[in-house]
Amino acid sequence: MENKNSIPVYLVLVLLFLGIGVVFIPKVGDLTAAKSDVSKKVLTHYETELAKLNVETTDGKKLDKSKLTKGLVIVNFWASWCTPCLEEFPSLVSLNNKFKDKNFMIVAINSDEDQIDLNIKKTVKKYNINFPVVKDINTEITDAFNISAIPVSIIYYKGKVIEVSKGKKDFYSEEFIDKVSKLIN
Repeated sequence: MENKNSIPVYLVLVLLFLGIGVVFIPKVGDLTAAKSDVSKKVLTHYETELAKLNVETTDGKKLDKSKLTKGLVIVNFWASWCTPCLEEFPSLVSLNNKFKDKNFMIVAINSDEDQIDLNIKKTVKKYNINFPVVKDINTEITDAFNISAIPVSIIYYKGKVIEVSKGKKDFYSEEFIDKVSKLIN
């Protein structure tokens, strides 16, 4: 007798759980999709900004826009007062030495506000920077990319973002060298 009475209770519980599932599972999926769309929009924005990047380097040369969509490009946002930014330079310099003859390019965007020319010159000399440096006067480039904290490095392959590094990164780690080697060799 007890089994006959408990069947309707089990049936009600099963239907209740199914009903909850139908109501809430699509909403979880919607949340995931919305988060993905935001990330996709940011990446698309970075790709658009790279394509529009029309700048002159500190040595007075126009940055070759055609090279920005070929091979691997790292756009590194930094300032001379930013210790983590400076700590990245030895690995970036080593990485550039290793791959400079390949389809590879690093562009360093400096956002110093005071004594920008002097600070860039000192930093380039101290770290033997061997890649183009761009002065971001009035943080126009940084603002266009919507960068709010540095260091940030946006890594592109053939004009498409493959990684965004926020905070200090070891660009000469075995893992990153392997990643770059697979893409440009």
